Amino acid sequence: MSHSKQTKRGYSLYIEKWNSSAKKYINTCAICGHQGYSPVIEQSDFWNAMAENKVIYKELTRIFHKMSLDEWGRCEDCAKVQDVMR
Repeated sequence: MSHSKQTKRGYSLYIEKWNSSAKKYINTCAICGHQGYSPVIEQSDFWNAMAENKVIYKELTRIFHKMSLDEWGRCEDCAKVQDVMR
């Protein structure tokens, strides 16, 4: 069976099995649970540190969109909704 038949959308064999330490660069919203990659991986010093980091960048940008979190761990959409309700 080919590898593509075993994978699901949003799943990376590299991140799940071979390099699970890359999960620390995945941001998850505390309210809605939406996931995205951390903007930290787009900085040039992240790229130049190790060759492994380039693979992490490639995998995360292939699967997720960029997502920054505020100090309470909320994504931008959830922060807008909660700030309007105040």
